[in-house]
Amino acid sequence: MLRKIFSNIRFSSVYRTAAQEITDQPEFLNAAAAFETTLSPKKVAEELKTIETTLHKNPPIRFGPRTIDLDILLYGKTNAADPTLTIPHPKLHVRRFVLEPLIDLGAGETVHPLLDKALKVLLSEVQSQHCEKITLQL
Repeated sequence: MLRKIFSNIRFSSVYRTAAQEITDQPEFLNAAAAFETTLSPKKVAEELKTIETTLHKNPPIRFGPRTIDLDILLYGKTNAADPTLTIPHPKLHVRRFVLEPLIDLGAGETVHPLLDKALKVLLSEVQSQHCEKITLQL
C-alpha cells in the first residue's frame, strides 16, 4: 500500500523487539521506510492513517497489540508540533527499534532537528533494549 503512494520508497530490515509500554504481550516487528514526496507532512499523516484504517489497526488498549502502526519519524529538517502531529517523533531518540532501522536506511549521519545530534550518536546513547534484526522481505 505504501508503494502505491510513494513509488520511490525504500525499506529497512525488520527488527523483532519486546513490547515497550505494556510488556505482557507478544513481541513487535519494526521497520522504517524512506521516500521523497511533495506531500505535506499532514497529508502524509492522512495517507498513513488511511492505511492503518484499511488494515484494521484497532488495539484493544493504548500500546496494545495491533496489526500495524505507521508513524512519521522525520520529515527532512522539519520541526513541528500540534495536537495531531509531532515531527520529529517525540520518542525517536530513545527507541533502539526506531533508530536501528533508520540507520539501516543510511540515516546514521542524519541530524535530529531538535537535539542537534546524528542518529548514530543517539543510538549509542540508548539504554540497552532488545532489538534483533530478522530476515523478512518487505
